[in-house]
Amino acid sequence: MRPNVVVSLPAASSTEHLQALSEVNHFATTDMGHPGEGPWTFRMLPEPFLTAELKRIARPQSNHSRKVDSLTFQPCSPHIYQNQDRFVVEEWSFPGGTWQFNSIFDGHVNHYTVDYVAENLPRNLKNNLGTALRAAGNRQLSPERISQILRDSIVQLDDSISSNFLDIFPQDLRRLSQMPDGAVQNIFERDASGRFSRATARCLGGATVVLSLTDPNEKNLWVANLGGNSYPYLVLGLRHHSGAWNGTLVNHLHAGHDHREAQRIRAEHPREPDSVKHGRVLGFLEPTRAIGDTWLKIPSLYTSRVFANFDQDWISQGTLRQCASRISTPPYVSNIPDVYHRDLPNRPWFLLLCSDGLSSAETYDGMDTSTMTRSWTELVGHILDSRPPGVNTALSLLRAAIGGQDEHKVSRSLTVEMDERWMDDVSISIQRFHQRRS
Repeated sequence: MRPNVVVSLPAASSTEHLQALSEVNHFATTDMGHPGEGPWTFRMLPEPFLTAELKRIARPQSNHSRKVDSLTFQPCSPHIYQNQDRFVVEEWSFPGGTWQFNSIFDGHVNHYTVDYVAENLPRNLKNNLGTALRAAGNRQLSPERISQILRDSIVQLDDSISSNFLDIFPQDLRRLSQMPDGAVQNIFERDASGRFSRATARCLGGATVVLSLTDPNEKNLWVANLGGNSYPYLVLGLRHHSGAWNGTLVNHLHAGHDHREAQRIRAEHPREPDSVKHGRVLGFLEPTRAIGDTWLKIPSLYTSRVFANFDQDWISQGTLRQCASRISTPPYVSNIPDVYHRDLPNRPWFLLLCSDGLSSAETYDGMDTSTMTRSWTELVGHILDSRPPGVNTALSLLRAAIGGQDEHKVSRSLTVEMDERWMDDVSISIQRFHQRRS
């Protein structure tokens, strides 16, 4: 029989009590604005550490001419959730001057499609625009021609995702139907380079697009958007002679719960009541237009024979089977963007592009579109008027979205300890202009 062992611990001193308290006095709990949920622990960050941490996570950038401020933000650890937003800001030098290109791409399901779009769409559009400008020589391209180049570049990129996939697997549906599961699986198993797997992954994932293009004299603006779960926003802010700023939402929503988009899809598939179900395409996908989501654009046999034999954890086998049973007359998701042209006035303006994560952030969640547009416009306009040195307008807007001067709210957004994503990806790009060049 073992003897009883008594462990004696000395009482902590007053100094040790104070030290222990100091180590936890910066921690608190939160329900993240949802009463009855949690609580979760977070750390209060005092200034200047709070601003420094926000900058570290968002990594705000300004382009070489310091006319565009951009960032993408997801405070959740990438080990738990990987940010699926991308932004690309470029200046393109062509005969006649420098064009400004800004874009935000919002991925869904996986990151493979949005990575492909961010890498290839700006490059393809630049090549197509450059070819047209050089062919025109001294003649100026019409706004309609440039709009068509934008539209064609987006469609061509989406077509390349489909063609890369269809180059791997039989386009003869009868032959595809006769392939045993093992033969399909063997294609992926022998894919040492990962090329086949990436091409297939891009067909299961998707990306929405919002982009802008301005000409060298900044007299013309083109914007294009494709898809969006809520809104990818494009807001044009104009400063009137009175000094007041007014903002206009330029783009249109492409989602299943939008009446016009749902009506369009049902008209294209008149005998298919589930083409839009519960505000989603085939009851699955919220965006009605996107790059990728190829499995909803091609015959269902590819879903049942190929995607069902592809090792992935983004879409369950049950969901694939259910949606495949509803695919009768593809495509159900469109790759045709809305493209708009605007003449720019000879007075101060800015253009705000953002993913829908900004609208769902705590400050703006539940706010109607017109109120939100006005709030963003007034905040950005005030910064442009006051011109504080070194201020990144995109970072200022992000700060306002997650709590502004409320250090408690901003701290919990940055440091809350949760095992799942607690806010959507937020990407912002703001192009500003004060005085037109002659």
